[in-house]
Amino acid sequence: MRFKGVLFDLDGVLLKSMEQHLEAWQHAFSRFKALINEADFYQLEGRGVRSVVKALTQKYGIAPEFHEEIIRDKIKCYESIFNPEFYDGLYGVLDLLKKHQIKMAVVTGGQRDRVQKITADYFSGYFLGEVTSDDVVHTKPYPEPYLKGAEMVKLSPSECIVVENAPLGIQAAKAAGMRVLAIATTLPKSELTQADFIFDHFDQIEAWFQGELVTADA
Repeated sequence: MRFKGVLFDLDGVLLKSMEQHLEAWQHAFSRFKALINEADFYQLEGRGVRSVVKALTQKYGIAPEFHEEIIRDKIKCYESIFNPEFYDGLYGVLDLLKKHQIKMAVVTGGQRDRVQKITADYFSGYFLGEVTSDDVVHTKPYPEPYLKGAEMVKLSPSECIVVENAPLGIQAAKAAGMRVLAIATTLPKSELTQADFIFDHFDQIEAWFQGELVTADA
């Protein structure tokens, strides 16, 4: 079956932002003398902010009463250091899919206000909408976010392909019954093996989509 929709994760896929998120979490936890590292954080990528803070405070023995304060500090720091960067070849993929009238949406563990501002500022005209952590009961690795993404583009899960960079996101998409293209932007390929295909760069993903579209149109 030819795919008719593509659902994109945001951070680490559409936006080169994971390093900035890590820096913000490190700042928020610094007064507790907790040293958050890449291994701590990248494995949690895809969860909502409250799920992330719960996991990290449990790991470092920090009381739940500090959750909201840590979240506020993290968001404030992230906003102060945010500098939008994009991966080479990303817009080539988006333009190709748009040209072929493929329906697209963003599915992310980010918060709605931030996500909608980013898509409006940098991705206007590409996406039909966004599914954020504010729109679901269960964030990734549960399938709910991607199932809502399929509903948003009015397609069945089997008609959708997901582009992800994180294990929890891949798990969520597979549980939703979707094929997954993983891109190794933040983690090595060895940690993305649940995906159907794994790529190093967006130009490789563009070539894959081009091949699929040409085959389907033949």
